[in-house]
Amino acid sequence: MKGTYLLFDCDNFFVSCERAFQPKLKNIPVVVLSNNDGCVVSRSNEAKKAGIKMCAPYFKIADTLKAMGGKALSSNYELYADMSNRVMSLLRTYFNTLEVYSIDEAFTHTEDISDLTAKGLKIRNDILRQTGISVSVGIAPSKTLCKVAGEQAKSFATDKVLHLQTEEEIKQVLSKLDATDIWGIGKNLNAKLNFLGIFTALELYNMPLSLARKKFGINLERTILELRGYSCLEEDKHEAQKTIICSRSFEHEIYSFDELKTILADFVNMACKRLREQKSLACGLIVGIESNRFKENFYQNSHLVSLNESSANTARFIEAMNEGLKRIYREKIGYKRAGITLIDITGEAHCQHDLFCPQTNNLKDTKLMAAFDAINQKLGAKSIYFGAQSQGVNHFIKRGLKSPSYTSSWAELLKVS
Repeated sequence: MKGTYLLFDCDNFFVSCERAFQPKLKNIPVVVLSNNDGCVVSRSNEAKKAGIKMCAPYFKIADTLKAMGGKALSSNYELYADMSNRVMSLLRTYFNTLEVYSIDEAFTHTEDISDLTAKGLKIRNDILRQTGISVSVGIAPSKTLCKVAGEQAKSFATDKVLHLQTEEEIKQVLSKLDATDIWGIGKNLNAKLNFLGIFTALELYNMPLSLARKKFGINLERTILELRGYSCLEEDKHEAQKTIICSRSFEHEIYSFDELKTILADFVNMACKRLREQKSLACGLIVGIESNRFKENFYQNSHLVSLNESSANTARFIEAMNEGLKRIYREKIGYKRAGITLIDITGEAHCQHDLFCPQTNNLKDTKLMAAFDAINQKLGAKSIYFGAQSQGVNHFIKRGLKSPSYTSSWAELLKVS
């Protein structure tokens, strides 16, 4: 494919989202923690320089972070998702096509190769001004080189924009990188490359294509071609999920059947929402529960409940969940984890309906769920909900250090005094 790729990569995204609404967090070490405040999943540059490692358990670095005047925050998923949507919406005003690679990364392709560095800088400044989020911009003739340029821009470019154009520029950058720094080169593959005497990205660049294909297959050959500036990777089109899982570990053990049923009803609602978003139907549900595996008499069980006909109606799956939970629930056991899985998923257009089930029922379900989703989309999550669910939005995980949901909750809007 001719033209040039651009990669927009948000810098320390979770931390940047927090700093956009809390200026007091700037210039101090800040970390964002995983579910149940377990380990570090995002770090500010100050935290990186202080030696705090990614995935470090919070209990091990809490005292060190406090001593240096740093701050730890629980993951604020609602805020991060909304800020991501804002960044991606801004990018779509500049480009006709945008491939959202992750919550904080997006690729685009352009045939217009004039003044791309200046254009990338302008877009970066617009995003920073309108959202408060800093982005790095990598520009190159292939996606793999874009990833390289983006990482270099993040670390070394003063304006956070790097355009790799000439063969000399590409080789100079690759000579400073290990092979494992290249997108798609994992530890196991890197060890095999080391055995052949290939340690740096430049040595990988110079590896004979015939040897790469013979020893490792076509994927490595494509990676090498990408490093040489040939675009070989197609757009990553997200396929519909074949199973949808929603499960959580709880902060405290749960001994009540009704409480467990209420939590699982919320899980069913979340899973069915994702099912409808990908325009699919499911015909079965697996409900699973387990006690604390670190205690004696560990109990774990699951049960499959099949529907008579494929559906995306939350109410039907809540009924199935309730039926399955009754079969596996045991009293006097403290449950530490539970979840549901939607299975036998097919697209709406390819679903085989029950010959003896009136099609008007399917049409009513579709209209009902469309109205249900539209109201919650417009007025906020759980503006309306099923009686089996709990009131309010719950996450069933420990988030004791969470900041307010500044952009997604009326009650938590930023106050200026």
